Amino acid sequence: MPIIEDIINLIGETNVLNETSLPTHAQEHRKQQLPEVCPEYWDDPRKDSVYFENVYKTKLCRRIPLEKSVEILIYAESCEDGKHLLDRIRLIYPNMTVRLAVGESSWRSEICRLLKSAHPLFNVKDSASTWLKLAQTASSKYVLVGRNMVEFTSHTNVDRLLRVVNSLSVSVAGGSVRLEPEGRWYAGCYQTMIRNFTIRIDPGHDLSARSCAFCDYIASPFLIKRRLLIRALHNSEMQGISTFVDMFLQFSNNYCRLGYRAPIQVVACVDVLFHVAGHSSWRGYGVAETPKENWVALARSWVVNRMTLPGGIDHRWNCEQVGIKCGAYLKPGLLMPGCCLESLSRCVKGFIELSKNYGISTCIYSGNVVGAIKMPGGILPWERDSDIGWDAEKHAKVNNIMRKELYEIYGCKLGNMEYKTKFKEDIASCRTITNDSCLYFPLYVDSWRIELLGVPMIESEPLHGLKSHTLVMQDGTWAPTYLNPGLVARNRYGDNILGHMQHWMDYGKPHSWTQYSNVEVAPLLQCPPGFPKHACLQGNYFPSGNIQFQDSLI
Repeated sequence: MPIIEDIINLIGETNVLNETSLPTHAQEHRKQQLPEVCPEYWDDPRKDSVYFENVYKTKLCRRIPLEKSVEILIYAESCEDGKHLLDRIRLIYPNMTVRLAVGESSWRSEICRLLKSAHPLFNVKDSASTWLKLAQTASSKYVLVGRNMVEFTSHTNVDRLLRVVNSLSVSVAGGSVRLEPEGRWYAGCYQTMIRNFTIRIDPGHDLSARSCAFCDYIASPFLIKRRLLIRALHNSEMQGISTFVDMFLQFSNNYCRLGYRAPIQVVACVDVLFHVAGHSSWRGYGVAETPKENWVALARSWVVNRMTLPGGIDHRWNCEQVGIKCGAYLKPGLLMPGCCLESLSRCVKGFIELSKNYGISTCIYSGNVVGAIKMPGGILPWERDSDIGWDAEKHAKVNNIMRKELYEIYGCKLGNMEYKTKFKEDIASCRTITNDSCLYFPLYVDSWRIELLGVPMIESEPLHGLKSHTLVMQDGTWAPTYLNPGLVARNRYGDNILGHMQHWMDYGKPHSWTQYSNVEVAPLLQCPPGFPKHACLQGNYFPSGNIQFQDSLI
């Protein structure tokens, strides 16, 4: 009677039903009602006081057999490695389906032919597309994604992971890792954040339950619903470790695309041990050991130009390397990417440093002063330009030697000199009619235009009986400015200079003298469509406070 045999196989040796007289539809209904796991209980630890390996016991119950719920997906660099890992898995789970992908190999070789039971894929890379194919050929509700797995013991307790998924209602469950053959053990739980065009990955956890830490990213193999894995890897072009870093970033930052209304919960249970490749293999590289060039595809995909990783690793790229177009971000409601601000900062610092070298007094104005007051690096993350005053009497130096060095050293192009009064280069006469600029140069870099204002009197010059000028930080360079920059900014812009108001042009104002910023609290501007969520001010940042911008490159 094949139906009865199917039911017996489904339930397993310890879970045989005695209801063979049920009609087929009733049997199917009962099958659906069976739990995926049986409860566990904590026995007396003194019974196993040497190794403490078999203290938690599983109660007998009617359940769906583990091998019906879970299939194992693995990748091996060679058929030899695949055969070894497959044999190790079979010792623990002889009836569980294993699906194997193998790197460069001769599939006609004798050892490769021995892998037939694992439904092998030959000559494929450790990539998202390979893991997707493995998942698509499986049929179980769950799959154990054996990323980087090279050994297998009874300490890789798949039943425990399935119980955690059920009891904690999480979508992904992994464990701790032991590097082979070194033997080094790691908890493998990390928190991630995408902010200021930076991906941060830090070890540790904030919450835990039942000996499992809640994580944003886990380093171990993991149990996951097969359909979720397929959705997450669909259209992914990532390879190696980027495949799963990208996937877990989606779980915590882009879950709506996967059909979820809240971040997808991931845990790592310290008692479940996975044996993964050590540092002798490229597959053993963790997030900190992975070379910078291997992260470029991930950085481009998430539109970031920086990654900070455990151990003080700080990878940075310029805008061209990660495909960021600075001009696209000159819109209300958006931050400027750090690599864009870097080019602006480079030219601001270049002009200030060269002016020092050639004895030209300078003074930073406007948004540069506000940025120096309230931002860690001294430049506003939503900056649109920069304003620098300089001693107009020295226009010949600016127009000649500094023009050349600005371009050759800093990559900044000085535009043509413009006259602001009828006196042209007669600065003494200009001084009699204005304190504003007599001469003007635009300084260009990428999509930026820096305003260089040749003035008859430098505001930073009066010392008020003091021995030195006031200097403020501009991305690592001390720049001269007003004696009391905070007072000047408050008087110029009103009583919200520490609040986060964007450029006056973003509010559609006719000029900067409009008193749009003289409020204590104002909502951040809405984000335009089509940009990454982390580039938006609204929803990511408070309207005041600078600690939240500490990851900014500038």
